[in-house]
Amino acid sequence: MTSVAHALTLTTKPPAEVIRPGQISTFVGRHTDSSRLDELLHAAVTGQSAGVVVRGPRGIGKTALLDHAAKLATGRRVIQIKSAAAETDLAYSTLQQLCSALPHELTRLEAQHRRVLEAAIGLRGTPDTDLLLVCVAVVQLLTRAVEAQPLVCFIDNAQWADTASTYALAFAVRRLAPAPVAMVIASRASCFAELPELVLSGLEHADARSLLTSALPGPVDERVLNRMVTEARGNPQLLLESARSGSPRELAGGYGVPVPARLRDVDAGANLSADGKLLLLLAAAEPLGDSMRLWRAAARLGIEQDTADELESAGLLSFGTFITFPDPALRGSVYGAAPAAERRRIHGVLAAATDSATEPDRHVWHLAQALVGPDDAIACELERAASSASLRGGLAAEAAFLERSALSTADPVLRASRAVAAAGLNYEAGAVDAAARLLATTEIGRLQTADRARVAHLRATMDFDSSRSHSAVTRLVASATAVEEFDPQLARPVYLEALSAAIFTGHVDVMQAVLPQLAKQIPKGSDRLLEGVVERCKSGYAAAVEPLKLALKTLGCDHEDEARARVLACMIAADLWDDDTWHHLTKAELARSRRAGARTLLPYVLTHRALLEIHTGQFEVAQSLVDESRAITDAAGRPAFPHAAGVLAAWQGRLAPELAEAACRGDGSVRSLARYAQGVLGNGTGNYADAARATGGAFEDDRLELQGWSIVEFIEAAARSGDLTAAADALERLSDQACLTGTDWALGVEARSRALLRDGQEAEDLYLEAIERLSRSRITTHLARAQLLYGEWLRRRGRRIDAREKLKAAQRAFLGMGADGFAGRASRELLATGERARRRVPETSSQLTPQEARIAWLARDGRSNPEIAAALSISPRTVEYHLHKVFNKLSITSRTQLHLVLAAAET
Repeated sequence: MTSVAHALTLTTKPPAEVIRPGQISTFVGRHTDSSRLDELLHAAVTGQSAGVVVRGPRGIGKTALLDHAAKLATGRRVIQIKSAAAETDLAYSTLQQLCSALPHELTRLEAQHRRVLEAAIGLRGTPDTDLLLVCVAVVQLLTRAVEAQPLVCFIDNAQWADTASTYALAFAVRRLAPAPVAMVIASRASCFAELPELVLSGLEHADARSLLTSALPGPVDERVLNRMVTEARGNPQLLLESARSGSPRELAGGYGVPVPARLRDVDAGANLSADGKLLLLLAAAEPLGDSMRLWRAAARLGIEQDTADELESAGLLSFGTFITFPDPALRGSVYGAAPAAERRRIHGVLAAATDSATEPDRHVWHLAQALVGPDDAIACELERAASSASLRGGLAAEAAFLERSALSTADPVLRASRAVAAAGLNYEAGAVDAAARLLATTEIGRLQTADRARVAHLRATMDFDSSRSHSAVTRLVASATAVEEFDPQLARPVYLEALSAAIFTGHVDVMQAVLPQLAKQIPKGSDRLLEGVVERCKSGYAAAVEPLKLALKTLGCDHEDEARARVLACMIAADLWDDDTWHHLTKAELARSRRAGARTLLPYVLTHRALLEIHTGQFEVAQSLVDESRAITDAAGRPAFPHAAGVLAAWQGRLAPELAEAACRGDGSVRSLARYAQGVLGNGTGNYADAARATGGAFEDDRLELQGWSIVEFIEAAARSGDLTAAADALERLSDQACLTGTDWALGVEARSRALLRDGQEAEDLYLEAIERLSRSRITTHLARAQLLYGEWLRRRGRRIDAREKLKAAQRAFLGMGADGFAGRASRELLATGERARRRVPETSSQLTPQEARIAWLARDGRSNPEIAAALSISPRTVEYHLHKVFNKLSITSRTQLHLVLAAAET
């Protein structure tokens, strides 16, 4: 009989929605618990028990663990039930959910059992009061349910299940052990005493940090992060609530206390002494939970240390390495409920308790929070401290200091100037509303000419990021011209941004009128990147290659503080077929953007990095970057970037409608990449005519829009469609680019493309050259395609044995990266050589180390981790470590799959 434990395993080809091992989610840190749950379910289906209780306090991760197990239950019947607190007193309310999930089985029950159940759940007018009959009917219902396939029933929030349902389910569990049915019951309290329990505890510190940092909107001061982790006590729900409790600038450096929209627990300290209330507010206003600072401040207020006993007894504070609240939201509620005057007093005391020499930013921040009106001296200190604050909390923290500095400034001109700077930083940090609010205040103030130009530039940038329209590009050009009037040097990055926007959207025509003038006005050698891009737009690819190569080499010197210029450089590196520079630029910029919390620019960077990961064959990494980008744009209410998502889908052998739709609405890079994606999809699936039609116009254009990628696809599609003349014309364009750039990526795809139009020894030499060159590059996707084309060429010349070697190598690569279209093409070619095509199944155990093999065989025989540890004289943790490696090597996710791969290795 099929094992029910297989309900928690992946099929050989997991669906896209399955959570993959190592993915940061609410499931982080629970892989050991997942393995233990799998062991218990395995025991359930072998007759030792019929289920397991997952127990733990609120928010500890019970629901996440059940959802994770349910998602992995592909090919098995899964029932998910959730009890509700409001229905605890309704007899059989939980049982009613079970019956509703099994309607056909209910109708097929014997008449007596059906009447009993229908009466119990309210489908008949006269309920049967004999609980034993109900219990027997539940057993019969579940027995019917497993006749076709094994069943796993997940019951969440069982602590709220009504008594009658609990009794009936417990009765069924005791009598269903031999049947292929298992129950996973999540509860806060101990229940079903006869079942084994999986007790969930808090996440370990490292896992808690991973979960918290994955949910935070930007960088956070290490000390604030440690306090948040300690305060949550490893509880995933509390960690996530902490991450979502405030804005990026409130969380970034602990500058400000996140106050919940709805204050709660504010009456908890109503019966405290006056000193107790003051100490509680003091702890709420001190974001680091620093006990030494707290007691220095308390001493200034005359608060004795025994006041801590009062707060601990009330369950409001814990005093240790960190001063922590039992619930992170309580900190914000206490702070938010306090009168403004009392908060100012507390901040003044905290400022006095903070060393201005070692922590000038925190000292001046508390001073500023204690202010009632403007104070130019403190405003200047805030402005000076902004840079050190950015080291703790990135752009969001720096923006908070500059904004506070502006609000504390009495001089209207200086106040407006500081507000403009704060608006720009807020916008970079993703705080669009704060940026818009500050811009609105500056425009009713006294703006100088330079500041007016900066405001116009920032508004144009905001307009472009939200609309990516022709008018927004025009406004960017106009703002660059305005900035140039008072500072030509400052206008350089604005012009470069305008050029980048025009290229991105395909509105280069906007720049045509200013390009000649721009080339004259920018001093020679002052900005190599700008000069190269101008040359690219004016004179084409050939004229711009050398200037752009030089620009990429000197990028750090010219554009250290200009993120948008560096993002444009990522696109230039790809256009120059320079995969090494593309890799290093995108890696560095991604790290820089995350470290600074530059959430406005981050989706651009993520898109470029995802495109690189696609070409290096790391499709799963690319997908995670695409998802991250989409989450940021969705949260900001901005249009998504379909570029990488569409290209990834094409390499995976499927169509991404969102890219085609965006291409119809827009132009520029999105149109170019949509064309390229259609070419990849057509060539991968063998629809060469479609690929040729999609990419046919690529070699007619000469824009900085990655046209070369589409040219490669067109040459293959045209050659396979029989249009050798068109393919040859496109090849000349590709050859020009390859010779000019001289990279192994460019020369490799050029040799491969040329081989398609040659025959005999010349063709073979070109294929071998392509494989050699591409193997020296990072572009594994095109290396696999060179092997595929060479294998196809060999087969067509009757060299089947030689063909199999190349086709197998290509197929392994495509299957490994998930390029299903090309993997299918390789499989068809292998079949044509007489070779049985490789399926996507786990490898044999030959790749395991001797220790891993011993552990795998013992696990296959049903031994638990402690039993394996005792047999091999190692620790259970070591067993778990080796099993994790075994699962990765064998492409499985559960010990219940071991019998499949190890049995195959025996035969």
